[in-house]
Amino acid sequence: MKVQELRQLDAKKLNEKLKELVRKLSVFRFHVKTGQEANTAEIGKMRKQIAQIKTLLNNESK
Repeated sequence: MKVQELRQLDAKKLNEKLKELVRKLSVFRFHVKTGQEANTAEIGKMRKQIAQIKTLLNNESK
């Protein structure tokens, strides 16, 4: 999702998306460690998206 799309979501939807991404990241890291997944660049993309969502949530609370 792009940042513009994330900005249109409310806080509840952003929190749901954040929980989903954190869970996916955990599973993906496990797959990389066990050799089931070779595309390690996805980890960075997921971490970036998590940071973007956290930033949006922090800005909304102020």
